Amino acid sequence: PCTSMNFMGQEIYLQKLHKHFQHINSETTWDRKMYLLYGMGGIGKTQICLKFKDDVTEKCVSYHDIIY
Repeated sequence: PCTSMNFMGQEIYLQKLHKHFQHINSETTWDRKMYLLYGMGGIGKTQICLKFKDDVTEKCVSYHDIIY
């Protein structure tokens, strides 16, 4: 699926995702990290994940698996 063209806001969640998954030190090993988005249906959890995927793709950041 693609990110909605009407996606806006939710920057705080995107910032938290980027901070959680950023690679701090090139000498450290890559550990598997997970982040859980939860809430009522229809509040935009999938769109936040899709926007995060788009952001990391644009920045050429490589994550092995993004599951949503």
